[in-house]
Amino acid sequence: MSEEWQFDVVVIGAGVVGLSIAEKLSHFYENVLLVEKENSFGQHISSRNSEVIHSGIYYKKGSLKSKLCLEGNKLLYDFLQKYNIPHKRCGKLIVTSESKSNKLNKLYENGKSNGVENLQIVSKEELRKLEPSVKAEIGLLVPSAGILDSHSLMKKIEYVAKNNGVTFSYNTEISKIGKKENNYVLQFKGEEFVVKTGILVNSAGLWSDKISELLGINSEKNKYKLRYCKGNYFKTKKYKNMNHLIYPLPEEHSLGIHTRMFLDGSISFGPDVCFVDEINYKVDKQNISNFVKSINEYLDIKEEDLWEDYSGIRPKLVAGTDFIISNEKDNNFPNFINLIGVESPGLTSCFSIANHVKEIIL
Repeated sequence: MSEEWQFDVVVIGAGVVGLSIAEKLSHFYENVLLVEKENSFGQHISSRNSEVIHSGIYYKKGSLKSKLCLEGNKLLYDFLQKYNIPHKRCGKLIVTSESKSNKLNKLYENGKSNGVENLQIVSKEELRKLEPSVKAEIGLLVPSAGILDSHSLMKKIEYVAKNNGVTFSYNTEISKIGKKENNYVLQFKGEEFVVKTGILVNSAGLWSDKISELLGINSEKNKYKLRYCKGNYFKTKKYKNMNHLIYPLPEEHSLGIHTRMFLDGSISFGPDVCFVDEINYKVDKQNISNFVKSINEYLDIKEEDLWEDYSGIRPKLVAGTDFIISNEKDNNFPNFINLIGVESPGLTSCFSIANHVKEIIL
């Protein structure tokens, strides 16, 4: 007979969002378990991104992304400062040509309506003073944007969570989820034991729709189906120690190929957008010409100035653009909390997402 372990809460997935949720819930529940199929935290979305602290300027007013990014920005800066985690409030410049100034003004108005503070439209002359290398004609200054060391952030959240009694189980992959009376029953690949819990949080990132399906929730019907959106990054030595992040106007599926600033001052560019069928982090070198074309809209660059850096994959919803964070009581699974399609600004919103999850637990 297999051994049974009972927990108050089980969180699936040790990305930055799963870590934050486990830490938050440990203040309200005595026995919290976090399970992760990889051998450590943040092996996928959380460590393969631009490490940007977003402001909330892009997202539709009233959306979860807008609300949670704005709240998360402040909570994240507070946490980074409290624990002296490496970060920089460098601000962002969204730049374009004069002919596209209407689109920039709409972005400005959207940011203001979302409550993003201290936004400023800047002229060509002001742009030159702020960032001499930029050759755009008009820009939008977003002071609350920044960069951080995501690994140090996750390491600290894990440390705080462990100190508050959270049990971590790495190298633990879920194979089955069932429901028995008031408990969810979890089985694991290659393991004899089962885990029971009254509250189950699905923060499995790229695999979140698959985890939801294990419980019998139809991804097509509920519009939970995900597709993998890959983004490549290319590094350069031509630019270093820039004052701000530089972004173009956003595109349909991304914020555009932008500067990716590291805390040591080095610069990469990315990500581009390519929908893929499998998870493979090899950088697609054939896309380099698209990078050169996009970057040249705002900075002078040649193909020989770039070389492969890394890539990441985001979980894009097939239907919809907002975060899905749902207590599945309407699907007859009360306190099964589904987080589907949590991509950018998930890193910025990690603490506000954790607060939101706590609020929707019955």
